[in-house]
Amino acid sequence: MPTPHEFFSTIDSVLSGPYPPTPHQRIQLVHSIRSSLPLFQSLLCYPGPKASDRSQVQSKEVRLPDSHIIPLDDIDVHIALKLSDDLNLNEIECIRLLVCTNKEWILFGREPLEIYRLAAGLWYMERRSVITSLHALLRAVVLDHGLEADLLADIQKYLEDLFDSGLRQRLIALIKELNREEPAGFGGPHSERYVIDFRGAVVERKAAVAQERLLLSHCLVLSVLVWRMSPKEVKDVFAVLRDCAAEVDESDNTIKLQITISLMFSLVISFVSDALSSSFVKTSLLSHDSTFRMEFQKLVMTQGNYPNVEGFVDVVRLAWAVHLIYTQDHGAAMESTLASDSRDLTPVQACLETICSRNVFQFLLIKVLQTPFYQNEDEDIVYVYDGYMHKLMMCFLSHPFTRAKVKEMKEKAMSALDPYIQPRSDEPLDGANLLRAPLICKPFASILELVSEIYRRQPELLIGNDDLWTFVNFAGEDHTNIPTLVAFLGMLKTLASTQEGASKVFELLQGKMFRRVGWGTLFDCLSIYDERFRQSLQSSGAPLPDIQEGDAQALVAYLNVVENGDPNERKKWFPDIEPLFKLLSYENVPPYLKGALRDAISSFIGISPVLKDTIWSYLEKYDLPVVVGPPPGSSGFQFSSQVYDMQFELNELKQEGKGIHQQFLSFVGIFRFVYDHVFRPFPQRAYADPKEKWQLVISCLQHFHMVLSMYDICDEDVNNALDSQQLSATLNSTLEVQLPVLELLKDFMSGKVVFRNVMGIILMGVNNLINDRTKQVHGYLLEKAIHLSLEIIILVFERDLFLSECWRPLYQPLDIVLSQDHNHIISLLEYVRYDFLPQIQLCSIKIASILSSRMAGLVPLLLKANAAKYLIEDYAACLEARFDESVVVENTKDDPGVLIMQLLIDNIRQPAPSLTHLLLKFDVNGPVEKTQLQPKYHFSCLKVILDSLEKLLRPEVNALLYEFGFQLFYELCLDPLTSGPIVDLLSIKKYQFFSKHLESVCAAPLPKRTSNQALRISTLHQRGWLLRLLALELHSADMAEASHRETCMTIISHTFGQCAGENCTEPNPSKTIEAHASGFLCGTGKNKALECLEIIQFKPPDIALRYPQFFLNMKYHTQVEDILRNPSTSEMGGVYYYSERGDRLIDVEAFHDRLWQMLKVSSPQAISHLNEVEKEALREGIQQLLRWAWKYNKNLEEQAAQLHMLTGWSHIVEVSISRKMLFMEDHSQLLFELLDASLSASASPDCSLKMALILSHVALTCMAKLRDERFLCPGGSDSDIVTCLDIVSVKQLPNGACHSILFKLMMAILRIESSEALRRRQYGLLLIYFQYCRSILDPEIPASVLDFLLREEQGDDELNLQKIDKEQADLARANFAILKKEAQAVIDLVSKDAVEGSEVCKAMAFYVLDVFISIDQERFFLNLLQSKEIPRSSLLDDSRRSIEALQRFCTLEAQLAFLLRISHKYNRHGAKILLSTGALEHLGSCRAMNLQNKGLARQSGTILRRGHTGEVDKQHLLVTLILRLVSSLTSLVDSSEFLEVKNKIVREVLDFVKSQQLVFDHILREDISVADEGTLERINLVVSILSRIWPYEENDEHGFLQGLFSMMISVFQLDIGSTDFGRLSDSVENRRNSELIMFRLCFSLLSYLYFLITKKLIRLQVSDSPGGLAESVSQQQPTLLSLAHLLDSLTIALVRAAEEKFLLLNKIQNINELSRQEVDEIIHVCMRQDCLSPNDNIRKRRYIAMVEMCRMAGNRDQLIILLLQLAECLFNILLIHLQDGNTDLGDLSFLCEKLHPNLQKLEQLREDKIGHNLKLFHRTITTLKELSVRNLAL
Repeated sequence: MPTPHEFFSTIDSVLSGPYPPTPHQRIQLVHSIRSSLPLFQSLLCYPGPKASDRSQVQSKEVRLPDSHIIPLDDIDVHIALKLSDDLNLNEIECIRLLVCTNKEWILFGREPLEIYRLAAGLWYMERRSVITSLHALLRAVVLDHGLEADLLADIQKYLEDLFDSGLRQRLIALIKELNREEPAGFGGPHSERYVIDFRGAVVERKAAVAQERLLLSHCLVLSVLVWRMSPKEVKDVFAVLRDCAAEVDESDNTIKLQITISLMFSLVISFVSDALSSSFVKTSLLSHDSTFRMEFQKLVMTQGNYPNVEGFVDVVRLAWAVHLIYTQDHGAAMESTLASDSRDLTPVQACLETICSRNVFQFLLIKVLQTPFYQNEDEDIVYVYDGYMHKLMMCFLSHPFTRAKVKEMKEKAMSALDPYIQPRSDEPLDGANLLRAPLICKPFASILELVSEIYRRQPELLIGNDDLWTFVNFAGEDHTNIPTLVAFLGMLKTLASTQEGASKVFELLQGKMFRRVGWGTLFDCLSIYDERFRQSLQSSGAPLPDIQEGDAQALVAYLNVVENGDPNERKKWFPDIEPLFKLLSYENVPPYLKGALRDAISSFIGISPVLKDTIWSYLEKYDLPVVVGPPPGSSGFQFSSQVYDMQFELNELKQEGKGIHQQFLSFVGIFRFVYDHVFRPFPQRAYADPKEKWQLVISCLQHFHMVLSMYDICDEDVNNALDSQQLSATLNSTLEVQLPVLELLKDFMSGKVVFRNVMGIILMGVNNLINDRTKQVHGYLLEKAIHLSLEIIILVFERDLFLSECWRPLYQPLDIVLSQDHNHIISLLEYVRYDFLPQIQLCSIKIASILSSRMAGLVPLLLKANAAKYLIEDYAACLEARFDESVVVENTKDDPGVLIMQLLIDNIRQPAPSLTHLLLKFDVNGPVEKTQLQPKYHFSCLKVILDSLEKLLRPEVNALLYEFGFQLFYELCLDPLTSGPIVDLLSIKKYQFFSKHLESVCAAPLPKRTSNQALRISTLHQRGWLLRLLALELHSADMAEASHRETCMTIISHTFGQCAGENCTEPNPSKTIEAHASGFLCGTGKNKALECLEIIQFKPPDIALRYPQFFLNMKYHTQVEDILRNPSTSEMGGVYYYSERGDRLIDVEAFHDRLWQMLKVSSPQAISHLNEVEKEALREGIQQLLRWAWKYNKNLEEQAAQLHMLTGWSHIVEVSISRKMLFMEDHSQLLFELLDASLSASASPDCSLKMALILSHVALTCMAKLRDERFLCPGGSDSDIVTCLDIVSVKQLPNGACHSILFKLMMAILRIESSEALRRRQYGLLLIYFQYCRSILDPEIPASVLDFLLREEQGDDELNLQKIDKEQADLARANFAILKKEAQAVIDLVSKDAVEGSEVCKAMAFYVLDVFISIDQERFFLNLLQSKEIPRSSLLDDSRRSIEALQRFCTLEAQLAFLLRISHKYNRHGAKILLSTGALEHLGSCRAMNLQNKGLARQSGTILRRGHTGEVDKQHLLVTLILRLVSSLTSLVDSSEFLEVKNKIVREVLDFVKSQQLVFDHILREDISVADEGTLERINLVVSILSRIWPYEENDEHGFLQGLFSMMISVFQLDIGSTDFGRLSDSVENRRNSELIMFRLCFSLLSYLYFLITKKLIRLQVSDSPGGLAESVSQQQPTLLSLAHLLDSLTIALVRAAEEKFLLLNKIQNINELSRQEVDEIIHVCMRQDCLSPNDNIRKRRYIAMVEMCRMAGNRDQLIILLLQLAECLFNILLIHLQDGNTDLGDLSFLCEKLHPNLQKLEQLREDKIGHNLKLFHRTITTLKELSVRNLAL
C-alpha cells in the first residue's frame, strides 16, 4: 500500500493536471485507490496505546514490520512514550514515526523537544495527506474538471461504496471529536502545544487540528453531492452545527466560522438537492420518513438563546421550508393540492414566519456571504456554496407559496413611510412610523441585496435564469420609497454585468415595464436639478437649493447601473451623455453623487476615441480645473479613482503644441491636487469607515501608478527638470509646473511625501495584512493598496538609476533611500509570505532581485535584523507551493517559482554572502566554500528543489521549474565558492543526483510538438542542463574520494552501458562488456548516449517567413524585413525581447504596433483608399504575420533547446572519452559507435548547421581518441605477461568499419548547408582518419626489429608482416575507391577552400590535398588537381604571403608540404610537374627566403630583440621546408641524362642556389658542434642539394666548394661516435636523433667527396703538407687523416649501436622477468612517465617499456644501416687512394697505422649482433687491411 503522501501525489497529479491523464496514469490511480481502501474505511483511526508495546519500547529494542531490530536509547524511548501519551497513539507506531522522521529530517544533533515536534508534525502531515486525498476525489466527482466519464464513474462508484459503509458518519464524528481537549482531539491540558510542520515552522497543534476539521467539513459538504444524507446523519450534522455555532459566538476564530458555514451548507445542500430530486421523479430520502419530518421539525423550530446560533439555524429553517414545500408538490396539480390540504403547510408557515421576522436574508448577506471568512474560503467550495444559494433562492422566489410571502413583504415595504421624504406641514409628524419604516422595508430589501450578492459572485448563473427575471419584473413594480428602489437598482447593477443581463436591464429601464423606474427618471431628475440650480444662480444672492438625500441616493443607484453595465451593451444605451456632466460644476452637489457621476462617465471612455475626446471636452466645460494650484476650500473634496484612469497619451501632450496646452495644464492640476490635498494628508485624517480610507488611498495610488507607467522620459525632460525657470518660461505660466512623472520620481528619490506615505502603507507588515484580509471587511482594499504600493516601488526602480546620474547629489537611487531605514528593506522582502494574492508575492520577489543586484550588504542587513531565518522559510514555502500547483502559468513573468529560480541563479556570482547563499542555507556567517549543506536539517529552497527534482511530479506544470532547477545546480557546481559543498551533497547516496535521472529524463521520449510544444522545449533544456552537470562532475571529480569515484562510475555505466569496475585503471580494450567478480557492477549494456542522440535527431521546426500575398503586391515586405532586421528590443524601439532563457524572441504586441505604424507612416493615402476587400486582406495579412511571429518564437525556442541538449550530450561524451576512458571497456567499439552515430547525424538532411558543428567536434574527438588508443595499451588476457605480439596486435577497427566512417564523413563534408568552420573540423577529422588507417604498426618501430622479435617469439610465420601489409593495402584501396566516387565534388570543395578560404581553412585544405595525393593511385587525384591548376596557384600564393601572422605561417607550411608530397609521391613525374610550374623560381622569390636573407644581413654581430625569436624560428622552419622541396627536385639530377641535366634541370637548381647564396653560406657556416636538430637538418639539406648539382658547375665563384670542404674538415674531426657528443641540455632521445642526422650529413659529404674523387679525379693528401694539392684546386681540402678520424667515430658508433641494439632486444625478450623497479627505470630513461598513473599495473608498465625499447632498437638499427653505408663509401675512397700509385699522397704508412685498429674492430662485428649481412662489408675490410699492411711494409 502506498504511503499517504505518495497516494495524494498520485491523485493530485492525475486529477489536477492541466492535461487528460494517460492510460498509465489512470491505471496507477485506480490501483492506488483500491490499495488505499483501508485508509478511508478507518479514516484517521490509529491503533491506541498498548501495555505490551509500551514494555517493548521500554526494553529499547523494537522490531518494525518488514524491518530488522531497531536499538533505542533513553531519549528515543522518552520521545516515543511522550508521543503515545499526547497523540493517543500506539507505542510501536510512534517508533515508526520516529524512523520516518529521521528519513525526512536529520535528527542527529537536535534537542528532544525539537525531535518530538518534528515527529508530531510528520504525523499530522500524514493525516492531512489522507484527508486531502479524499477531498481531491470528492472534488473531482462533484466539480468535474473535464475528466473522462468512465474514470469519473469509477471514482464515484468507489466513493458511494465508502459512504454506504459509513464514511460520512466517521466524518461527522471526527469534526466533533477533534474539537475536544483530549489526546485524540487537539491535545490534553498537559500535552505539548506545538508541532513543526513540513516547512520547519513551529505551529500550534490546535491550529493544525483546526485545519483538519475544516478539510473534513469540506469533505462533508462534497459528500452530500455524491451520496445523499440519511435522516440520522442530518440530525447529527444539525447537532454539530449548533455546537460549532455556539463556539463562533464566543470567539471570532476564522476557521471555526468556516467550519460552521460548511456544516450549515451541508444541510442546505442536502435539503435543496433532496427537494429538487422529487421534481425529477427520484426518490427523496428525507421526505418519506415521516418520523424524521416530525422530529427534525421540532428540532429546527426549537428556539435558542444565542443570536448567532439562531442565525445559522434560521438558514437551515429556510432550506427546510423549501424542502417541505417541494417534497409535497406533485407536478401540475401543485396549486390545487396546496389549496385543498393546507394542514401540511403549517410547518412551512411556521418556518417562514420565523425566518422572515428574523430577516434571515440579511444574516446570510452580512454574516455569511460578505464576511472575509467566506471570501477567503476555498474557491471550489465557495463555488458550490454560491451554486446552492442560487438554487435555494430560486426555489424560494419561484414557488407560488413563498412568492406570496415575498409579495406580502414587498407590500409592507411599499406601505412604509419613506424615511427620506419630509412630511408636508399640514400632516402630523409620527416619529414612531419614521423609526419603523427601515425595519419594515428591510426584509424585502435584504432579499434584493442577497440576490444581487449571489449573482455578483457567480454571474454565469444568470444565463437562462427565467425564474430570476420573473422575480425582477415582480420586484420592480410600484416602488414608493427610496430604500427599496436603491436595493432594486443595486440588483439591476449586478444583473447588468453580463452582456445578456445588460441587454435585458436596458430594455426594462428603457421601456414602460415599470411606471416609476426607468432611464427617463434618471435624466429627468438630472435636468430638473440643473434647471433649478441655473435659475438660482440667475437670482442674485439666492442660495443654491440642496439635493434631497433620497434623490441623491436614487441617482447614485441609477448611475451604478450605468457604470457596471457590460461594455459591449453600454455603448448602445445613450446617444447623448452630456446630462451626466451638468451637475459636476455645482458646489452643493454631494461629493458621493459627484463621484458616482464621474464613475459613470469614465465607463464610456473606452467605447471609442471620438467619445473619449467628447468626454474630455465636457469635463473641461463642467468639471476640470484649468489652472495649476490648490483651489480654495477644496481640502474636503474627494476624487474618485476612475476619473484618473482615462488612458490619454501623455507622451503626445507635449508635442501637439498650443492646442493641447490647456489639457496638459489640467492634467498637471489634477496631479497636484491629488498629490498635495488628497494623498499627503491621508494618514492624519480620521475616517468613520476604514473602507473609505483605503478606497481613497487606492484611487491616489492608481493615479500615481498610471503616471509612472505611461510616460516615457526622454533626455529633454531630464534636462528641463533641472532648470525650473526654463520650464516655467516655456509654459508661459507664473506657477512652477513640471511633468508629474518627474515630480513623483523626485519625491521617491529624496524620500518625501509620496515615498513616506507609500512606505507607511507597506510598513504595516505582512502579518497585519494577513490578519485584516482574513478578519476585516476592508482587508481586500488594504491588500490592493499594498499591491499598488509595491508595483509603484518597482516602477521607480526601473527609472531611478538613469535619473540619479543627472540629478545627484540632491536625488539618490531608491535603494540608497530605502537603506536609510532597514525596516523598509525588510518590509518589502517579507511580503513573499503573503499567499492570498500571488501578485504581491511576485512584486516582493522582483524587489528582492533588484535589491540583491544593487546592495552588496543585503544579506548582512537581514542577518543583523534577525529576518534571515523567516525569509529563508518564506521563500521555500512560496517555491514549494508553486511546485504543488496544478495549473499552468501562461506568462512566465507572473510565475513566482520562475522568479525565485531566476533570483537564485542570478545571485550566484554576486559577492559572498549573496542572497542565493542565504536562501539555499549556505553558511553566510563564515566561509561559504566550507559549508556543509544539510537540506534535511533545515527547510530551505535547496530542500524544496531537491525533493521536487527527485520526484519530478506534474511535468506539464513544473517543466520550467525543473529546467531552472537543473540549471541552478549546474551553475552552483561551476561556481568556485559553491562547487565544493554542492557537489559533495549531490554525490551522497541519499540523492545520487548525477546519475538518477539518466534513465527517467535523458532517454525518455520527447513530448509531441503538436500536443505540447512548451513541454517539449523545456524537456530538451532539462536534459541539456542535466547532461552538462554530469559532464562537469566527470571533469572535476576527485577520484581519490570514494563518493565521487562511485558517482563517476555510475554515470559512465548508465551513460555508455559499461564500466571497467573497481580496477578501472587497468584498461583492457579487447574485452567485451562483462561484470568483474571483484569490481563494480557494470551496466546493462544499453548505451544511453546513443539513445539520447537519437532523441535529438529530429528535423528542426521551420522558422522561415512567408509573406502574405497582399504584402508582396503592395511591396510592404521590404519594410517588414527592415523591422525584423533591427536587433533592438521593444524598449529601445525594436520588436524583440529576451526570454528567461536568453532567447531573442519577437514581441508580438510590439511587432503588431510597428506593422500598423509602418502602414500609417509609409502610405497613409494608399491605406485610406483601400476598399473593404483590400482592408480585410490587409487585416488578414497582419494576423498572418502575427501568427508567424508566435510560431517563430516557439520554433526558435525549440531549435535552441535542441541545440542545448546536443551541447550537453557532446560535453558528457567528450569528457568521458577524454578523461574517463579508463573506466570503460571495449574502447574501440564504443568510440566507433559514437563516431559512427555522430557522422550519421551530421550528414542527415535534418541536421542544422549549428548541430553539425557540435557533432563534428564530437566525431573529431572520437577519431583522435581512436588513433591514440591504438598504441596506448596491449590487448589479450588479464595476466601480467606481455608479448611482442602485442605490438602488432593493437586495437584496429575492421576494414568495414573504417569504410563506413569514411563514407559517412564524405557525406557530411558534401552536405548542402555547410560553413567554413564546419569544414575545418571535418578536414581535421579526415586527416586523423587517414593517420589512423596509415599503418597498423607503430611507425617508429622498423620492420626489421618486428621481424626479429616475431621470429624469435613465434618460431613460425603464422602471423607475419606480409599478412598485415596485405590487410593494410586492402584498406588503402577501399579508401581510394570511396574517395574516387565523390572525387569531383570533394576536390572542387577542398580546392575552393584552398584558394578562397581563410588562412586556417587554407592550411587545412592543403593538408587534405596532401592526404589525397598520398593515397593516390594511377595519378587520379593529381590529374584532377592539375586540371584546376592547384599546384601553380599554391606556388603563386606562396610568393605573395607574409609570414608575420601565425595563421599565414601555417598556410605556407601546408602548401609546401603539399608540394613536397607531389614530388615524393610521383618521383620524377612529380618533380617535373613542379618544375614545369616554375616551382624553383617561385620558391626563390618566396618572402621566407627574402626575409631570411635580410635577416642574415642584419644579424651579423647583433643579438635578437625579445619577441623576434619566434619570428626567426618560423623563418627557419619555412626555409627547412623549402630546402626539402628543392632537395626532392634535385632527385631528377641523378636519374637524367647528362646533357638534359646540364641544359634544363641543373641550370634551374643552380640559379636558385645562386640566388640564395647568403642563405646557403650562412647554413654552411653554422657551428655544428652546438647545432640543434633543425639546424643540422638544414645543413644536411644544403649539403645534399649542393652535392647533387654543384659538380655540374664549372667554376666556384660563389665559394660553395670551399664551404663544403671546410665543413668536411670540421665534421670529420668531430667525435661523433662518442657518448658525450651533442648538447648536454638535450634529452637522450634528442641526442640519438642528432647523432643520426650527423652521420647522414657525413654520408652526404662523403658521397660528394667520392663523386669528386671518381669524376673529377681529385686526390686527397694524407695530411695538410704543402705540395700535395691537386693542380686544379687551390683551396684547402680534407685529408685522408680526417677520413681516418671519421672512421674512428664510425667504428665507435657502430660497435656501440650494435651492442645497444643487442641488449635492447634481449631485454625485450625478457621483459616479463624484469621487476617493477627495473621497468620504471626504463620508462624514466625514455621520459614516458606521462603515459602512466600511479595505479597502473605491471602489465601496462611492461608494455610501455617494451614499446619504448623497440623504438630505441629501431633507432639503433637505422644508425647501423647508415653507418654501414657510410663505411662502404669511406672504404671505397681509401681503396682508391691506397691503390693509386701514380700520385704522391704523403706518408701512407702513418695513415695505415691509424686505420689498422679500427679495421680490426670492424672485422670482429658479427651478423647476429648487427642484424644485417656483412659478407661484402668484411670482404672490403679484408682488402683494405691487406693494402694497409702492404703500405706499412713499405
